[in-house]
Amino acid sequence: RGDENSAVFDFVIPRGDTGVCEDCHKTPEFLSAYSTPAQPGTSGGRLVFDLNGASNGTAISHAVNSTDIAISQTGYYFVTFHGTLAPAKKTDFPLAIILFLHQNGSVVPGTDVQHTFHTSAEVANVAFSQIIKVDTVPTVLRIVSQGGNFLYSGNNMTVQKIADLQ
Repeated sequence: RGDENSAVFDFVIPRGDTGVCEDCHKTPEFLSAYSTPAQPGTSGGRLVFDLNGASNGTAISHAVNSTDIAISQTGYYFVTFHGTLAPAKKTDFPLAIILFLHQNGSVVPGTDVQHTFHTSAEVANVAFSQIIKVDTVPTVLRIVSQGGNFLYSGNNMTVQKIADLQ
């Protein structure tokens, strides 16, 4: 607008949505389960989590002293695991122990952790983190071992819902 000697500028300041944030008031969904005393593990066995830590919401549950973490809402979840492994007594070396996250009985890619023990004095810390898609409920998560007899302690698995399915 205006003329060649006197220009007039019309500025418009953009505004964001004025609606309500739907995700701002959702209850965070998370659960932490852990094991404290050393427990024996065997090839093909499941790790037991004897206690629950922090939890919130109803989408994720775990019964104390059990192997299974249950998810009752579809979505994307962030799963972390860490723990300590040691060879059991009277073990033949080398001893390779592998742990996997199973989702409804199938191995979740990218969640295998392994350590090969060469002496009875060794201890290994193992950990993984992975995002999983839950499109069928209920879904059951568990840690399954492979390789031989071992001890595990100080294990923790935390599951957090990070997004709804789109």
